[in-house]
This record gives sequence, C-alpha cells and structure tokens, in this order.
Amino acid sequence: MSSLLVRRRGKKAAKPAELPAPADGASSPASPWAGGPDQPTTPPSSSGGGDGESQPPQVVEWSNGPALVTKAWGALLALALLAGPAALVWTALRPEPAPVATAGGAAVSAETAAASERAVELVETWLRADADDQQLIASLTSAPVGSLPQEGLTIRDSSVAQVEQAEDGVWSVTVGVDVAEPAPGSTPPASGGTGKADKEAEVPLVWVRRYFQVPVLVDRTETEWSGPNLAVTALALPSPVPGPAAAAEPPNLDYPETISPTSGAGQSAAGFLTAMIAGEGEITRYLRPGTSISAITPAPYAAVTVTDIKGTHEVTEDPADNDGTHALITAELTRLDGDKTTAQYVLTLRGRDGRWEVAGLEPAVRIDTTPSGTIDPGTAGE
Repeated sequence: MSSLLVRRRGKKAAKPAELPAPADGASSPASPWAGGPDQPTTPPSSSGGGDGESQPPQVVEWSNGPALVTKAWGALLALALLAGPAALVWTALRPEPAPVATAGGAAVSAETAAASERAVELVETWLRADADDQQLIASLTSAPVGSLPQEGLTIRDSSVAQVEQAEDGVWSVTVGVDVAEPAPGSTPPASGGTGKADKEAEVPLVWVRRYFQVPVLVDRTETEWSGPNLAVTALALPSPVPGPAAAAEPPNLDYPETISPTSGAGQSAAGFLTAMIAGEGEITRYLRPGTSISAITPAPYAAVTVTDIKGTHEVTEDPADNDGTHALITAELTRLDGDKTTAQYVLTLRGRDGRWEVAGLEPAVRIDTTPSGTIDPGTAGE
C-alpha cells in the first residue's frame, strides 16, 4: 500500500478547467465524461454554464484498487505460512530461561524449615513415646516403628543443631534435646517398682544434652492455582549421634586495651547499660547523635554494675572528636528478685566535645586475625 500512496502523491490530478476539450460533435473514448449511462455527456464548468447551475463533482473510481487488495492479502498469507516454520525453529532453538535466584533461595529455605520441623516433631515424640504409641510414631515416618519402651523419657529444650542436604530432596537434620537421665553412679531401681514417680524419687535425675539425626524427604510440587506444596516424610527413625564438636582451640579476642570502669568511657558505658536494661535514667543522653537504641520495656533487671572493660584502642579522659574504640564490657546484673548474674556487651564508643558517647551496640565480638609475630597498629576510626 505504500507504493500506492507514493504514486498518488507523485502525480498531481489535473483540475477540471485544465482538461482538454473534446472535438466538435465527437466524444473521445478516453474521456471520462463520455460513455456510460451514469456519466454526463458534458464536462462540468468551473465558472458555471448551461442552465446556470453548477454540476455536482464527479467521483472517478480507481480500477486498480481491488487488484492491489488481492495482492496484499496474498502477500500476508505467504508471510504467515513462512513465519510458521520459523517460529517453530525459534521455539526449539531458544535457550531455556535462567531460574530466578531469589525464588530458588526461598524454596530452599522453605524445604529446610519443613524438614527441620518434622525432624524435631519425630525426635520429641519418639523420646516421649511408650508401648501404646505405635500408631503415633508410624504417622510421622515411613520406617517400621519396631519396639518402644514401657515408659517414655522426660525431655526439654529441643532445637535444630544442624541441617545439610544429603541428596536431591533429602535433608539430614540433627536435633539436640535435653533428656532427664539417672545421675552418673546411681543405681537403677528394681524392676518391681510401683510406678514412674517412685522410680524418679529413688533415682536422682540430671539433664543431659543428647543429639539425634533424622533423614527427611521433602517433595516439592507447584501448581498454577495452589502454589508450592511440600510433602514431608521422615525416612528413618531417629539415630543417636555425637553432638557438634567444640573448637579445638578458641580464637583470641581482639581487645588488647584495658579500660577502667571509673574512667569517662567506663562511666558512659555503665550509664548506657543501666538506662537500657534497668530503666534508670534517660538513654538518649548517652547516645551519639544519629544513633538509635531503645531501652528494654519493662526493665528486666534492677541494677547494673560494670566490672571489666576491654577495648580495641586506648582511650583518654579528653577524647578528640571521632576518637573511638570497640569495647567488650563485662557487667553484673541484679535481677528483680535480688539474685545476680553476669553478662557481656560489645559497644562502640566515640569521642565528641571532650566526652565519650555510645555509637552502636555490636552484634558480635571481634576476633584477633593478626598472624603471629606481626604488629597490627589498628586505627581509631574503624
């Protein structure tokens, strides 16, 4: 159709006044004004003529339009036929879309949580179960239940100690739980005891942390309408395993400087902790501008006494602006009932206008990573 528009714009139609007049008494076959019963035998005049009334404008039909339309439809049909195989080839050759990382991370987190929950549930039920709980255990695992004791154990404080993926869809979960067991060296009661209460009265019990491993299958299905669904099955009964090994040698902490609790930095730290956990004083007076730390409400302790402070950098009584240190603070906390306990905090202290302010409550201690035999000068601004 673009060629049609170019043609029509390239050749300007002649005005009626410029058309050649036909010969006397004859009509030219090429003239649009002669021939055809629907057409007038005389051309219209630009200035009027004949009976004095102007003739209506004539519409000239372009006979090539239907032919071009037919050709256009043919071309479109040919393009459609050609595009079909090309589309099939593109569909076959285009690469698969890359998976979205966040979706994969969320899926793994959901599977880990589901496997952990089932493992904890099975371990707790299995430890508490007695001979009458066969069906209850069978509902949590696909493994044969086997034998169960006449009396279950007393347990508390179960939690997940470790989760790792053994293979696709199978997670190995280690659950830690406190179990009430006879104290070492005690003699178990005779089998003719009168009941569980009597046995517990006769044998002193102690809490022992035990660990149990459970393999869990998590089958993830996802539909368009219901979204992701997780089917969870414990593949075996709990198996007692050793607990996580402790570090062979604990690392050194990076707090080489000793700070007196009665120094300006020590008093600022003590005032901050007292306001935060004992509710005494306004906490904002100890905070550096721009630092946001709220007091615990209601206050869990009645008093705070700072007993020791270690720092990453040396402090002075008249600090310059932006002088600073990371301080490991040991404090004795007085409970509401009067008993005392010890806790530790890590604070960031900064100097401003000649005094020390709390610039942050750090989530973890700092470990000394300096290789042996080297000197780490450090910087007060870190």
